[in-house]
Amino acid sequence: MHSIRRYPLLVATGLVLATGFAQTGDSSYLDKLPSGDRWIQHVTSDLAPFWTVPAAFGDPPGAFPSVRCDDGSVLDYKRPCPPIAGNSYLLTPAQYLVSVSRQTYGYGVAYHLTGDPRYLGYMKSGIDYIRRNAVDRTGGGMFTMLDLSNNSWGPRREFRNPQELGYGLLGLAMYYYLTRDDQVLPDILAIKKYVSLSYYNRTLGTMQWMLENNGAQRFDQKQLVADLDQMNTYLVLLAPILPEPQRTEWQQTLALLARSMLGTFYSPGDNLFFTSANTPQDRDLAFSGVDFGHTSKALWMLRWTGLMLGDQGMVSFSEGAGRRLFERAYLPEDGSWAQAVLRGGQTDKNKNWWIFAELDQFSGTLALGDPSAGRYLPQTAAYWFKYFVDTQYGEVWNGVNYGVNTPQRDYPKAWAWKSAYHSFEHALVGYITAQYLHGQPAKLHYAFQQAVDQALIHPYYFPGRIQSLDVVRDSTGNLSQTVSFAGPLPALAPGLTTVPGASFLAGPLAARSIASAFGARLSTDTQTPLAGQVFLATPGTTVAIEDAAGVQWTAPLYSASPGQVNFLVPAAAAPGNAAVAITAKDGATTKARVQIAAVSPGIFQLDLSTALAAANVVRVRADQSQSIEAVYQVGPAGDLRARPIDLGPDAEQVYLTLWVTGILKAQSVAVTVGGQEVGVLYWGPQRLSTGVSLVGMEQVNIGPLPRSLAGAGKVNIVLTADGQTANPVQVSVR
Repeated sequence: MHSIRRYPLLVATGLVLATGFAQTGDSSYLDKLPSGDRWIQHVTSDLAPFWTVPAAFGDPPGAFPSVRCDDGSVLDYKRPCPPIAGNSYLLTPAQYLVSVSRQTYGYGVAYHLTGDPRYLGYMKSGIDYIRRNAVDRTGGGMFTMLDLSNNSWGPRREFRNPQELGYGLLGLAMYYYLTRDDQVLPDILAIKKYVSLSYYNRTLGTMQWMLENNGAQRFDQKQLVADLDQMNTYLVLLAPILPEPQRTEWQQTLALLARSMLGTFYSPGDNLFFTSANTPQDRDLAFSGVDFGHTSKALWMLRWTGLMLGDQGMVSFSEGAGRRLFERAYLPEDGSWAQAVLRGGQTDKNKNWWIFAELDQFSGTLALGDPSAGRYLPQTAAYWFKYFVDTQYGEVWNGVNYGVNTPQRDYPKAWAWKSAYHSFEHALVGYITAQYLHGQPAKLHYAFQQAVDQALIHPYYFPGRIQSLDVVRDSTGNLSQTVSFAGPLPALAPGLTTVPGASFLAGPLAARSIASAFGARLSTDTQTPLAGQVFLATPGTTVAIEDAAGVQWTAPLYSASPGQVNFLVPAAAAPGNAAVAITAKDGATTKARVQIAAVSPGIFQLDLSTALAAANVVRVRADQSQSIEAVYQVGPAGDLRARPIDLGPDAEQVYLTLWVTGILKAQSVAVTVGGQEVGVLYWGPQRLSTGVSLVGMEQVNIGPLPRSLAGAGKVNIVLTADGQTANPVQVSVR
C-alpha cells in the first residue's frame, strides 16, 4: 500500500459556495387539493369497474389475463380488438407473471382503502395462483411467463431477469403486509434470498441482468430496474415489519442497492437516473434520452431507505434532488407532468400514466415535510381525473398527448406492464397524503388473523400514529381491522435555513464542520477574510449556537453577506437538537433549530452545475515517485470542466484525494467510484496550498482506481461515513 501525502487542492478559483437556497412552507394550495375521499371514489368508480368485470378474473380465478381490450373484454386472438390488432407482442399467446402480480396488488389496494372483502378475495385468488404455478420450487426464483400455446411455464432460470422477479413478489408482498399470513412469508423470503445471491455482482457494483448470455443479450448488462425494482416491489414495504434476522438482512440489501443506484446510474449534473449504464453514452443526454419516472421512483425509494437506515444524508439528497426534478418536469401551461428528457436535452411534454403517478406520489410525500413541494398537486390531480380516466369502461389510458389532451391509444389499458399497479398505488398514496395534508387521519383496512404488534402496523410506506384500531369478526370467523393513523403536522417555513457547507442539502451539521446559513438581513455588508486568514477577524455578524446540553457557543465565521453566512460548527458542540441565532451589526436577529451530529459527510464541488468533485489525482509510478494532477480544466468561456483521468500504463497506480467536511469524528469511511468499491487509505485534516489550515475541511485519500474504469467517462463518487451518505459527485475517466 502506498503512502499518499496530504497534497494541497489544485484549483485556483476556490471551492464553490452556494448563493441561494430554497425555503419551505408555502401551503396556500391546500384548499384546492383533492380530499382523501376523492381518491377512494377514484378507486371505486374510476378504476375498480375495469378490474371487476368477469373477464378480468381469469379461468381458473386468479389466472388473470395479461392483455384485455379497452372495453374490458377478453382478447380474441383470431379477431383482435384495436389497438391490439397488428401488434405481434400483444398477440403473443402468453400470460406474464408481472401482470398477474400487479393485478393482485391492485385488488389489495382496493381492499386497503375500502375494507370490501370482495377485493381481498380477488387478491387471494391471485396469490394462490402465483404460489401454485409461478414459484420455481426446484430451480429457485419464479417462472415469469406462461406459454398459452402449450401451457408451459418459463423461461429457463438462466434467462430470467431480476426486474421481473421483483414484480413477481409485488403481489405476495402486498398480501403479507395486509394479512401477515405466515404461509406466504417463507416463499417471499426464499425468493428474495435467491435474487440477492444469484444476481448481485460485486465486480459490476450492481445487479446483473441475467445469469447467462441469451443470444446477443449479455448477462452482465447494468440496468437501473434490476436494482430499483427490488426496492419498490417488496424490500421497502416489508423490511420494517419482518422479524429478525431478516429485517437487518433486508436493510443491508437496501443499503447495497441504494449505493449501487447512486454510484452507477445517477448523473449529478443532470439530476437524473439513467436506465442503463453499459457505455458512457448511456448516461449522456447528447446520446440517450431518459424518462422522469425512473428518477422520481429512485429518489422516492432512496428517501424511504435513508429514513429506515437512519441515513440523513441519503434522505437530504433525495429530497433536494426531488424538488429540482419537480421544477424540471412540471408544465405550468397545462398543469401536468412531462414524461421525459429527449436525446439532445429537449423536454417530451406528452404524459405517461406511470410517470405521472410517480411524480405525484413523490411530490405528495415531500409535501408532508415541506408543503411547498406539493404545490403542483391541485393542478396535476385535476389533469389526471379529467384526461387520464376512461369514464366509459374504467381505468386510465397509457398516456395523454400534449397540447390536445387526447388519450394515447396505441396500447390497451391492460397489457403485461400496465396492469393495475401504478394507477392503484397512485390512488393509495394520493389518499394518505391528502388526508395528512388536510389534517385528517388516514383510515386503512387490514386482515390480520392473529395479534400483530401495533408498532409494526404502518400506513403503507408512511409514518403514522395509531389513533384507533377496530376489530371485526365476520360470520365465517375471519378477522378484519380498521386502523386510523394520525400523520405528521405540515412544516412551517423557517426564517433561516442552515445546511452543511459542502452539499447544501438539508440535514444535520457535524461538529467541527463547515456550515452555510441562508436568510435575509444576516449581515449589513459583505465580509471576507483578510489575506492569509481563514476566519473573519472582526465580524460584524455573530453566530450563536446553543447545543443540546445547553452550552452556548460563538461560531467562527468564514464569510458573511446579507443573504448568506458561512461558519464553523464548534468542535465540542454536543450532538442533538440545537438553536442557531444569527445577529447582524444592526441588531437584526434570525433564528432556527438545527440538528448537530458527530458525523455528517459532504464532498466539496468545483462546479455545482456538473457536481465536479473537489479532488486531486495522485499518480504513483513504478519507481514510487508521485505527482499530482487536477481533475478539472478551464474551458474557452472560463468555465471549469472535468479533465479526464488517464489511468496510465499497468505499472502506474492512480489515487484520488477528495476534499470533504463533516467526517473528522468518523469511525469508518467507505467509497465507491463508478459503483465499484475503492480502498480508503486516509481521512482526516488537510492543508491548502498556502500552508494555511482551513479548519473544518478534511481530505479522504482513496485508491488505487480500478482499471476496469478505463473508458468509463463520467463516474460517480459515493462516500459513506459511519453509515451516512454524502452528496454524490463526479470525475471523468479516460
